Amino acid sequence: MNPISVPDAFGNAPPRSPCVLCMKSAQGFTLQLTEWFTWLNIKHNPMLSFSMPRGGEAASLREGDSFVLAFPPAEEALRYRAGARSAFGEELPVGTMSFESDGLSLPIPKGSEVLLHCTLAGAYNYPFKKVRIFNCNLEQALGL
Repeated sequence: MNPISVPDAFGNAPPRSPCVLCMKSAQGFTLQLTEWFTWLNIKHNPMLSFSMPRGGEAASLREGDSFVLAFPPAEEALRYRAGARSAFGEELPVGTMSFESDGLSLPIPKGSEVLLHCTLAGAYNYPFKKVRIFNCNLEQALGL
């Protein structure tokens, strides 16, 4: 994966923009719209953060898991609100293209301008909403 500069990442993937979690699961592939996305600086450690409803795909993510956050145009991202799943060997979900980097081969939404290859650093349940918050190392996701 080619590194992306921080200004380019912020310009093409602004906070609160829709993004799609693309991950490999035991059954195949899953593409799921996140509830929100933002950039953080926790104790001088740049992080990116996103949320998903508790349960479902959020329940299967564990610390150390690798996945891609894709940033397609908003109208394309919203198509994945209910999620899209594809078993191994099946055709990719409509409107997706394949992504391959560092041994991770995944379908991603069509027209994605930024792809962040992330490893989950931590997660916690948000106390006032039924969402789970996920944090990843920003420098690793940018390929720096």
